[in-house]
Amino acid sequence: MPAIEIRPRRATELVDAGFQLLRRYYPQLFTLAAIAMAPSVIARVLLRDELSDPTVMVSHPAPAILVTLIAVVCSTIADAVLILTASDGYLDGAVDLSRALGKGIRKLVYVFIATIVRYMFVVVVGVVVAIAIPVLGLAHLQLLLIVIIPAAIWAFFYAMLRTFAVSQAVLLEDSGPLAALDRSVRLSRSCSAHIFFTLGLVWLLYFITYGVAAAVAASLLSRAIAEIIAGIVMVAIYPLVAVVSTLLYYDLRVRKEGFDLEVMSRELGGEAQQSPSSPLPAA
Repeated sequence: MPAIEIRPRRATELVDAGFQLLRRYYPQLFTLAAIAMAPSVIARVLLRDELSDPTVMVSHPAPAILVTLIAVVCSTIADAVLILTASDGYLDGAVDLSRALGKGIRKLVYVFIATIVRYMFVVVVGVVVAIAIPVLGLAHLQLLLIVIIPAAIWAFFYAMLRTFAVSQAVLLEDSGPLAALDRSVRLSRSCSAHIFFTLGLVWLLYFITYGVAAAVAASLLSRAIAEIIAGIVMVAIYPLVAVVSTLLYYDLRVRKEGFDLEVMSRELGGEAQQSPSSPLPAA
């Protein structure tokens, strides 16, 4: 039985539904996020001195590169297990941490490859737009700067929006990396504004919460303690992003594929199998 009603929702309604799901399964979601992102938080705390001085980062970039790589790996693992958990909670009304961890780890290589393919696609789109504008005949340097930079930024974010569901396609539909990219692009067609407002709202809430907590901790506590507090806050609020993006994925399926009717028919089929002699409910 779904935890909340499966139906199309506006951006604000999706974020509200994300909070509902987060409240219901927060201990499980926080546990998974903490397990997955702990190495990233620990690395940031241990290398805080190297990361706080730009001159040191330029002369010795290895610590920054190491922390970035660890953060990418940890966030990918966190996304995988949180997406699976959010999906189970949304569709079944129950979550299984061992299942989410097991399937997330099994699919991790595919998720990594799909993520790399996604960002390669995004970069290619931005570069193609940036190159295409001069080819079209805009010769003045100032005009090039005025047009190319905004156009490349727009192309980058547009491609990011159209490919937001790559990880969901890999994890929830067992798609390969290229198939997942194609699936996300097709699923998001004509819905870019809806995706922008939904993900934009949840990321805005994330950065405001994290920024305020980090600023307060930095002003009142030592650098080491402030980094630990900031890491804990990041882990605490990160599940909301994965939950809302998963709800958005299902929302697009409801809008375009009648996924809510598919779930309803499965539920009715299950009830019929359990009670074959009972009459169907009235239409």
